Amino acid sequence: MTMTAMFMASAVSALVLRSAAVRTQPGILAGCNYKALAAAKVDRRWGAEAVEVSFCGRSAKLRKRGPVRDPFDGVEWWDASQQGEKLTGQESETLKNHVGSYWRYGRSVVQLGRGLLPPLYSEDYNTDFKDKDYVSLARSVLDFTVTLGDAANKLPAPKTCVDSWLSVWLPSEKLQALRAKAANGETTSFSWFQSPTTDEDHSYMFLSDNNQPSHCSPYCQWRSFSFPVQFHFRTRHSKDVAKYDDKEKPVLILPNLAFKVLDVSEVITDPLYVMSSAELVEWLNETHPYRNWQYERAGQSFGPYPRLAQAVQDRGMDGQGFSAWEVDGKYDMLHLEGAEYRPFFDALASRFEMPPRAGRFGTPVANQAPYIIKVKLEDTEGCA
Repeated sequence: MTMTAMFMASAVSALVLRSAAVRTQPGILAGCNYKALAAAKVDRRWGAEAVEVSFCGRSAKLRKRGPVRDPFDGVEWWDASQQGEKLTGQESETLKNHVGSYWRYGRSVVQLGRGLLPPLYSEDYNTDFKDKDYVSLARSVLDFTVTLGDAANKLPAPKTCVDSWLSVWLPSEKLQALRAKAANGETTSFSWFQSPTTDEDHSYMFLSDNNQPSHCSPYCQWRSFSFPVQFHFRTRHSKDVAKYDDKEKPVLILPNLAFKVLDVSEVITDPLYVMSSAELVEWLNETHPYRNWQYERAGQSFGPYPRLAQAVQDRGMDGQGFSAWEVDGKYDMLHLEGAEYRPFFDALASRFEMPPRAGRFGTPVANQAPYIIKVKLEDTEGCA
């Protein structure tokens, strides 16, 4: 064996050992490799809008609508032995389509991984999966996803931990589970592909109120149904796919890798939210500058708002009460005139500390969550 061959064998061996360390998440099916999904049996069940996928001696039920549990949480996807192999034309095209065309490809992959049937082409012309029935559609998306796994495994893994961020609205029960794992030193995993971004500022775009789940919007956070959560990954197991999406600069994380939950913390993004009634009244009676991103208000200031301050004082309202009052649209009682309506809401929007999101016509709009949850995740073997 040549020195080069010995070096390559050693490198692959180290990667395989490292991959074994990350595949320790409880629930992993022994010997159930993702390639088994290519031979999975797909049958119609329970009427026209449900199918059953059988693989590795188990079955997963896919439905048109939830709630459903993660159907593929036991499949092993990480395969370091493929790293460095040349991508086929189909694999390159699959990566490009998945990363760069969410509505046409990526959405169907995400939905299938969650146990939901993606839409047929007859239901949504945005998809490029043209199957005419759900059995055929599930088969097509599974095949696409297996090819995606092959492509991702062939991409090189970074030698040092890479930072990336993923922002989602998470149900309260899943957030509670993450808190418990952090407290108990347990690991967590994601049962399907994740595409966090290496641009932290961009990740905040998905924490805005217009990204709330439709079933509880606009009160998801206020009624503790769902919360804006930013995952911060530090891992050597992400695959760089930024060339397929210059805007979001994503990496690809294969399913079922285990991560240590280092921290779950609440970060205040609305300073008013934690103010006492007296502090809030004082703030409303003062003058403040607009944010730099509010370019239409460059060099301008806002406030004071004595009528609003008086209304807050009369009610003994603190910051949390003020924010809830705001969500319910109670400003109508102030009888704002047309000329002062827009500046007033621009003023209140300027207090939020998250980076703004792009609104209509690209105009920056404030991210108005009063607080977000930050979750720090790291490889089980650490990043030192």
